[in-house]
Amino acid sequence: MSTKETLWKGRSEGKLHPLLIKIGESISLDIKLYREDLKGSYAHAKMLKNIGLLSDEEAHQILDGLKKIQKEIENQEFPLFPELEDIHTHVENRLKELIGPIAGKLHTARSRNDQIAVDTHLFVKKVSFEILNSLYRLCEVIVSRSEELMDVIMPSYTHLQVAQPVRMSHYLMSYFWMFLRDIERMMFAYQQADRLPLGVGAVAGVNYENDREFLRKELGFSDFYENSMDAVSSRDHIFNLLYAVAMISLHLSRLCEELILYSSVEFNFLEFPDELTTGSSLMPQKKNLDLAELIRAKSGRLISNLNTLMIVMKALPLTYNRDLQEDRKPLLESEEVIDLIEATILLISHFKVKEKNLENSLHQGFATATDLADALVVEGNLPFREAHHIVGMLVRICVEKSYHLGNIPKEIRSQIHPLLGNDEFYFRAIDLKLSTEKKKSRGGTSLSRVKEQIQLAKKRLTEIKSQLPEKPNLDLD
Repeated sequence: MSTKETLWKGRSEGKLHPLLIKIGESISLDIKLYREDLKGSYAHAKMLKNIGLLSDEEAHQILDGLKKIQKEIENQEFPLFPELEDIHTHVENRLKELIGPIAGKLHTARSRNDQIAVDTHLFVKKVSFEILNSLYRLCEVIVSRSEELMDVIMPSYTHLQVAQPVRMSHYLMSYFWMFLRDIERMMFAYQQADRLPLGVGAVAGVNYENDREFLRKELGFSDFYENSMDAVSSRDHIFNLLYAVAMISLHLSRLCEELILYSSVEFNFLEFPDELTTGSSLMPQKKNLDLAELIRAKSGRLISNLNTLMIVMKALPLTYNRDLQEDRKPLLESEEVIDLIEATILLISHFKVKEKNLENSLHQGFATATDLADALVVEGNLPFREAHHIVGMLVRICVEKSYHLGNIPKEIRSQIHPLLGNDEFYFRAIDLKLSTEKKKSRGGTSLSRVKEQIQLAKKRLTEIKSQLPEKPNLDLD
């Protein structure tokens, strides 16, 4: 008789239709949770020994068997059987093969319901820790490149049309603050997962004086679930992770879209090294930023995972329902965001800037037109609407005659308004770097404000570094 049959025999015969086995198995996914599952079982066995439900010898055999199973999995010597459904049953089945009936005692005072709950909580903590460290490095790289590119001026955009000049460091730092908020969200996800669900059984608690405080310390949790029904049915810890991952993915996708645009022939602002690009099997001239395109595409799936699990859970009654098995795929896929962050670190670290093309775009987009209108208001004592109209006329003539603000002849400028014929006034008003220096409000793109912003960013990174959680210990010891 198989272990699978043994698990189900009682009310039913224990024989399942092959399609139910196919649809019901999760081992193809949750084999990735083997370290978390073994860690939970290891702690549970030690607790059972402490409260007298396992003898020293029985505990020794179980603990030794769990270590052997871990080695088998890591050496790819651990076969997977769909009829055994999940990682828990596989471990129990193999443990019985290794040490005999004593293995069955491991499941005393425990259900697969609180078992999968502790597995996923440990996984969320582990993945949150790893994502946090990748995000931290990304933020460091952005700050470093912002300092390097402090004096580079580029166009900003609204409606994807040239708006006003900004420092490239100001542009990059806009993403720093997005990713810093992502760090804050991910730290919240870690903290919310840092409570112990194990020890509450299937739904109502267990009929033993178990030691959940021992389990909490042994598994490295800082808090408990205080209600057994909440502990086995809640997936809030996964939702918090998925939401944080969705926001990271959204930010990465927006950044990568711009890197793709800015490296295209039409923009031609940035250049990436060959090792981060691909060619075409047909067109020899192509240099595609596929890495950014893949990040942009994969982010969509990670964003959708949040909605997927919300739909699964939106009408579930308490407590455990088999629907909750569908938490596995979104949860495990969340780990992929680490590769996307690391790839973005490469992209940010290695692009080269084509400053002449940035300047040309600023001129062609009449990026300092607003500065010129403001100068007419201040020095010409004109109402802003009148100044706006005057500069609009100037821009229209530039477009018609293929000029930009920097090369339209003085005699044409003078005809529109006498003050525009004053070269000292005019060229000071449309100077690209001076335009950025006028933006002195906090959060603006002037040199002093960008330096202030970067110093604040460094301070925040230092503070956050001291707050980052320790790596969860999944070793069997």
